Amino acid sequence: MFLRRSNRLPARRAAVAVEAAVVLPLFFLFLFSIFEYGRIVMLYNLMVNATREGGRYALVHSQDPTVVDDVTAEVKRRLASQVVQFPDLTVQVFSTNNPSATLDSLNPDDPVTVKVSGTFRTIFPTLVLVPVSIKLSSATVMTCEGN
Repeated sequence: MFLRRSNRLPARRAAVAVEAAVVLPLFFLFLFSIFEYGRIVMLYNLMVNATREGGRYALVHSQDPTVVDDVTAEVKRRLASQVVQFPDLTVQVFSTNNPSATLDSLNPDDPVTVKVSGTFRTIFPTLVLVPVSIKLSSATVMTCEGN
């Protein structure tokens, strides 16, 4: 009497589909979290550079009567197309030693502060460990070397 031995494995027709349905959402969640974190770092770096350039502009043009509006425009120009990522962008320009004074009264060795802040909203609001909105801010202080 011959015993028939089957070489077939048990039927697992949908096993790959079920495993993919469990693993792929987690994989994409972490992948998009990495992309979103990269965007946050890029926008923060862009904001720091725009703040620095705004500070330079404020020092050079401190005697102009429209220096605050011009610095705001310069910061937005340096943020380029990414300025839309910050719907509530605020730019403050003031003398560090006397915030209520106008910039045209600066003396040599007086510092000027440019402060930029805005709220960044993530594209994917339900990602792991990434809040829906993040407040980014940057400030630069530069010393006036003469008028």
